[in-house]
Amino acid sequence: MRTPRSLRGSLGTLWLLSLGLVAACGARTGLFVGDGQGGTVGPCTPTPLSIVKAVPNLYFILDRSGSMKENSKWETVRSVVSNLMTTVGPAAHFGAATFPSPGGMVCSAGTEILPLTPGDVTGTAAGAFLSATMIQPNGGTPTAATITSLTPELSAFPGVTYAILATDGGANCDANITCGLDTCTANLDNVAAQCQPFVAPSCCGPMGPAGPIDCLDTQATVDAVTMLAAANVKTFVIGILGSAPYQQMLGQLAMAGGTARAAAPYYYSVDTADAQALADVLADIAARITASCNLTLAGVPSEPNTLIVSLGGATVPNDPTNGWQLSGKTLTLAGTACTELLAGQKEGLAISEGCGGPQ
Repeated sequence: MRTPRSLRGSLGTLWLLSLGLVAACGARTGLFVGDGQGGTVGPCTPTPLSIVKAVPNLYFILDRSGSMKENSKWETVRSVVSNLMTTVGPAAHFGAATFPSPGGMVCSAGTEILPLTPGDVTGTAAGAFLSATMIQPNGGTPTAATITSLTPELSAFPGVTYAILATDGGANCDANITCGLDTCTANLDNVAAQCQPFVAPSCCGPMGPAGPIDCLDTQATVDAVTMLAAANVKTFVIGILGSAPYQQMLGQLAMAGGTARAAAPYYYSVDTADAQALADVLADIAARITASCNLTLAGVPSEPNTLIVSLGGATVPNDPTNGWQLSGKTLTLAGTACTELLAGQKEGLAISEGCGGPQ
């Protein structure tokens, strides 16, 4: 499978960051510092500052409900996710859960099938994922219960964690709600001859073949994603082929998860069975996660007013709009500097302190 251009650019940036981003002394090395009386006290040698390479956690929450059997969707998801894991490699850690729980009831909350694992380019992590997902799709879509049950674990992971929810249908499996035709997933999905979209009777009625458990569980799912975001775990939402009737709900989840796209559909829509379409979406998400102009220094600079930042040999100005700014240990590039860093157009980022005043 080819690596999409957006991911290749991001991985180039990651390679740059993985070099340690330790500053060379640069052109200012050896400058003489004034003694305040018109004289000099000796050469100034800037102190190189290093950047902590951030390795994010990518945690997949995968729908394995019965409808994922159609069009080989489950096998496509398994293949594409495993390929992405190898492509991104050590630039991320990976974990995964599936819902409903393998071996459980049709509406059992999902469970973890791959604990958080360092990525690699040898296929070890991907192989573990493929082995763990060698299960058949079955059951309903207990999205809210699954996210709620995973929140304590995901929020406790070290570093920055992102959840990637991939589903082909509407969340359901809440026996405590009731609904009409317009939000009955059994009708919307046309699961049986008597369950037609927007055509009575409602299959989610008390005497219907599906019952209330097939009602669309929007509010509880939005609440679950909101709580996960409040725990500093953002959620990316992918609507796989078959999810079109649930665009509104999926858009709400993307907004609640803090990852909404600029325009509708606010989630990532994959309306084809083509594996490359899903691969491109996952590559875009991975690029958003791994590429960043927010850089964490190894420590708070002792002389922040003397920072020297250069990119590709050119000095970057202290400018929050088109240069850099510092907040504690976080140095943020903006404007052209950020664009060039993410695009891999500059091959060296150097940061040092100890000579001169503010740039």
